[in-house]
Amino acid sequence: MSSSSESEWPVPPEVTEPSPPSERRSWGKVSHSDRYRRQRGDLLRAAVRLAGRKGYEGTRVADIVAEAGLSKSTFYEHFGSKEECFVELHRRTSSQMLRAAVDTAEAAIERGPYVCLYEVIRALVGYPQRNPRLAQILGNELSAAEPAVRAQRDDNLRRTIHFFVTLALRLGSTLSPDELELTATVLVRGVTDILAELRRDRTTLDEQLGAIAKLGCRSLGLPVS
Repeated sequence: MSSSSESEWPVPPEVTEPSPPSERRSWGKVSHSDRYRRQRGDLLRAAVRLAGRKGYEGTRVADIVAEAGLSKSTFYEHFGSKEECFVELHRRTSSQMLRAAVDTAEAAIERGPYVCLYEVIRALVGYPQRNPRLAQILGNELSAAEPAVRAQRDDNLRRTIHFFVTLALRLGSTLSPDELELTATVLVRGVTDILAELRRDRTTLDEQLGAIAKLGCRSLGLPVS
């Protein structure tokens, strides 16, 4: 990690609204570019709804276009495959989660290391509850053997580790960036491994998050106060 980026929040995965490959005539008062972007959003929302009902394997391109009220040719103007469509959902969800973590950290950083870490971890753990079925699909059902999926997950891990290193430095950790990166990697991987269990037992969630926040403070060289 370069010294110039040690205390800067990681940039969330870029989510762009692509322009159509070629310009066509407007549809009434709606330009072709606006229509193209609207169709992309309709396809992604349709994929989310269908995945919630049928899961990843049970969702076909034909189902997505029928749900969105569009054609297969329109789908393939935006995505090369069903997997590519879900990788885009993965990217968008990851971007939203990271932005939520940064916003939470900035709002809680003056309350001290323990409270700040607790609130950040709670935000990251709780975010997928907005759509738990989609979280399950993006986390488990998309095959990590596929290069695009593996690359997206590796990128998410890198940005999340960067986030915790930056947060620790801003909270006053005296550990070196290299030490923080190693510690943050262990912390992030450990929490990721128990996410499903944390979300399943909601009755003890606060207690478990508190324990993780205390462990995080000690590991990152921060006071538990």
